Parts: sequence; structure tokens; C-alpha cells
Amino acid sequence: MEWNVLIADDEWMIREGIRSSIDWAALQMKVVGEAEDGEEAVELAIEYQADIIFIDLNMPIMDGITAMKQIKRTLPHCKMIVISGYDDFRYAQEAIRLQVEDYILKPIDPDKLFDILTDVQHQLETEKKQEKFYDQVEQQVERNRDRLKQRLIQDWLDGKLTNQDIQDQLQFLHLPIESPSYLLLIKFTDDRLDPAFVNENDRQIYFSAIENMLPEIIHTPATLVTHIDQDMMSVMIWNLSLVDQHQHIKHAIWNYLGRKVVLKTVELAADYQSVPNCYQTAKQEVDQFFQMSPIVKKAQEYIAEHYNDSNLTLEVLASVLHVSSVYLSRMIKRELGISYVHLLTNLRIQRAKELLRKTDLSIREIAEYVGYDSQHYFSNTFKKITGTSPKQYKHTLGSA
Repeated sequence: MEWNVLIADDEWMIREGIRSSIDWAALQMKVVGEAEDGEEAVELAIEYQADIIFIDLNMPIMDGITAMKQIKRTLPHCKMIVISGYDDFRYAQEAIRLQVEDYILKPIDPDKLFDILTDVQHQLETEKKQEKFYDQVEQQVERNRDRLKQRLIQDWLDGKLTNQDIQDQLQFLHLPIESPSYLLLIKFTDDRLDPAFVNENDRQIYFSAIENMLPEIIHTPATLVTHIDQDMMSVMIWNLSLVDQHQHIKHAIWNYLGRKVVLKTVELAADYQSVPNCYQTAKQEVDQFFQMSPIVKKAQEYIAEHYNDSNLTLEVLASVLHVSSVYLSRMIKRELGISYVHLLTNLRIQRAKELLRKTDLSIREIAEYVGYDSQHYFSNTFKKITGTSPKQYKHTLGSA
């Protein structure tokens, strides 16, 4: 490879002296141009993509210092060798600040010039090798980026990483530096029933299909990173609100794949280290779902989809499921440890908190959105569950 050299000096004899005193081929260099003033030096440096520039500080139209500043903005790796007829400390200071390779006085000693160019050649070759190495590393990382992201998610969820580990890997993989907004857990409900899932590879194909379709399902620009662990998919989501997206995602997966899934959505705190605990809790809840009786599963699914119906009483739900309200109430209490009213109320208040955090809806609008006809009753219920009123909760978020 030949390195492009530009000579910029308003004195023809100086330019010719530099050009004729060096065996450029021996240094794998060639002189691509000469400039008589600073403005021309800038133009030629950019035109020829100069690797090395000899530049006089005192030139007409534009002085050497100004020319170097402009060239450095476009060609930051270009090596500058200052030539000057003045042993001026102020010029030397400014040249050093611009990180020039050397500062030599006229008349120029050919031997010294050759030594300087030899050093510059070594620097350029070293930098080129480093650049090539970094390019190869970047290509290697790019080829394995998805695998590295999945490994990050796995180790993060397993609680194996420090805050510094997480931050470093997020930066390295070009992911948002803040903690993700949500964690999404997805598990097929028919794993042990449908013959299609006997083969592990088939299940992985379905998970991969979900991974590919999620950005389209969500319809909003967001950063998604998935990790598949045997029979469950974990998805970390940045820069997106999943308020009221739960059923939409489930229905979309059904429409695309014809498969029902259990979907657990967890809103995450800003703390990196809270993620593993949130994951373990959510995973236990998903596992618990598979231990429930079919009637309680259906009850939970129906409540999750229709919680915002103000007329969703125990009797209505029992009628939909074709069982008696007494039997349904007993089954919910036995398997979930809470009453039907508490189950519905907890879900409504959870959704209300998300809306308070993620939207600008009024408290009256939120009350109606989550299934309450009365704002007053909603506010009393919210305070009973959370210990604070919706207004205070919203204010606390704003001052945090």
C-alpha cells in the first residue's frame, strides 16, 4: 500500500526541496499534490485523502494552523508535519495541541526528514494493522451478535452479572444502557398435549417464528432481545409501553401460528439487579398456571381479557364458563389463595398503575378504562391496595 503525501508551502523551492530529497518509493509513499496556500491545502488534502501532509504555518489566504484544523475535522487520522521558518514557541504550542507528528525548521535537513517519515510510516502501518484487527473483531462480533445477546440475557436473568458487567455488555452489543422496560415470558399451553411438540426442534421453530413476528405485532419501534430456555421464551423490551398489549400479543400469536400461549408481562424497575428477582417471580407464576385446574386457567384468561368490563361479576364469569358461581369461587380460592374479587381487583389496580405511569389519561378516564363506573370507588380501592391515592401515586412518579 502506498501512502499519499501532500506538500503545502508558499515557497516553490521548499516544496521542490522536500519532493526531491526523499526516495518516496522506498517508504511506500507518493507525493499526490502540492499547495501554495492554506485554502488549496485543505482542498487537495480532502480530494486526495492525504495520509501525510507537510504544511507551512505562514501561508497566504489561510494560515497553516487554520488549515490543519479544517483538515483534521475531515481526515482525523492524517499525519501532520509542520515546517516553519520561525522558531516561535506560540506556533509550537498550537502545533502540539493539534497533535502534529513533528515540527521542523527551515532549512530542512534531508536526513532528519527521512527519519521523521520513517517513524510516520511505522505509525501508519501499525494503525492500519490495528484498524484491520478491529474490523475483524467487529465482523466476528456481528456474526455472533444474536448469540451474545442471548447469552447476556441468560446470565442476567440467572443473576450472574454485576452492574458493571451488564453495563459493559449492553454498550458492547449496542443495546440501550438503561434497564429494559418490560420482561415478557411466553410458554405454549399445549406442550405436553400436542404431538407437534414432541420434537424439541419443532418447539424451537415456533419460538423463532414468534421472535421474528414480535416487532410486527407490537407495531412500535422498540429494542427486543429474546432468550429461549427449553420450553419458555424470555423477551427483554426497551423503549416501549406494553400497557394493554397483553391480549393483542396472545391473539396475534394464535392468528399467526394457531397456538395458544401463556403470556406473562412484567414491568421492570430501573435497577439492573431487580431483573433476576422479577424473572424468578414471573416464572413461578407461569409454572403455577400449568398446575391449575382447567376451570381456573380459563377463569384467569377470561379475567385478563375482560377485566375492564364493569359488569364482570363472579356470576357472569361462572355463566361464561358453564359452572356454578359457588364452585368457581371455591376453586379460585383453593388454587390461587385469594377470592375472585381480590383477583379481579388486583389486576385492575395493576393495570391502573401502568396507565398512571405510562399515559396522560385523567384519573376518571383510567377508572373507566379498568372497569370502574365510579371514580370515587376506584380511588378508594386504589388507596386500599397501594396505600396511596391515584393522584398521590402520579405525583410521586413525577417527582421521582
